[in-house]
Amino acid sequence: MSFGYQVLGFGSGGGPAKWLEASGGTTVEYSDGGVDYKAHFYLASGSFNVTALGEDSDGDKVDYFVIAGGGGAGGTVAGGGGAGGSVTASSLSTTITAADHPITVGAGGPAAYTSPANGANSVVFVGSPVAGTGTGGGKGGIFSGPATGGTGGCGGGAAQDDSGGPGTQGGDGAPAGQGQGGGGGGMAANASTINGGDGTTNAYDDNVYHYGGGGGGGGGIHSGPAGGTGGAGGGGGGSWQQSGGPGAASTSAARNLGQSGTNGSGVIGGAGGANTGGGGGGGAHPSSWGGAAGSGYAVVRYKVGP
Repeated sequence: MSFGYQVLGFGSGGGPAKWLEASGGTTVEYSDGGVDYKAHFYLASGSFNVTALGEDSDGDKVDYFVIAGGGGAGGTVAGGGGAGGSVTASSLSTTITAADHPITVGAGGPAAYTSPANGANSVVFVGSPVAGTGTGGGKGGIFSGPATGGTGGCGGGAAQDDSGGPGTQGGDGAPAGQGQGGGGGGMAANASTINGGDGTTNAYDDNVYHYGGGGGGGGGIHSGPAGGTGGAGGGGGGSWQQSGGPGAASTSAARNLGQSGTNGSGVIGGAGGANTGGGGGGGAHPSSWGGAAGSGYAVVRYKVGP
């Protein structure tokens, strides 16, 4: 007598997997609104390796949040860097395949004097054709040119008397006034004159953090305005030539807070917080450097009960 066999997929417990099973990154399990989740978060590039799909109706569904590196800032009455752009997939509406999925965490733009740079993109690839891409933040404008803020996920702030850059996923950078830099755009708001725009929040790794704060603009010449404040979500503060007036970094909860700008001789814009996508703070008058921007971040979560 011959017998037919059906090959089944099995989970780690020896039977068919009810829930999706995966590895990669740093993991945490928690309950939110009566639903149990497992999250994998990434502070550097890696992979999300789905080893089994679940039999449950949500057994092949994920949520994700990804943010790019922020834009760097330059020196001498410079604009603040724009925050990295972010993408959020929610409500377990994204279908994933059983495969090894690359995760890219973009670098922030480096500290600079004359040549600030945009941040690098971050990408969560969950299976063709779906890829969540956060676009790198726009660089801040500089006095020696180009003074216009860079286009990016969030736009960079302008240098003296020029226009802020547009944000393609978040807020725009601010134009600059006479003798001061404009703030960089944040993921939740445009920059406000010299101050960086505020970022968005996400709690997929079971911590409510702000991400994507814009960098503050560099302070004015001599008796001009003090350095701009970094936006909530790791934005760096702008620097200022005078004593007592550099821009402060936001103290709103972020994975890593941005740094405040410095004042006096050798002024330096504050750095954006690591793994927040925060923009760098602009440098002030005279020969100063802008701050480095924060790197990106990614997290993927899925249901594991009940």
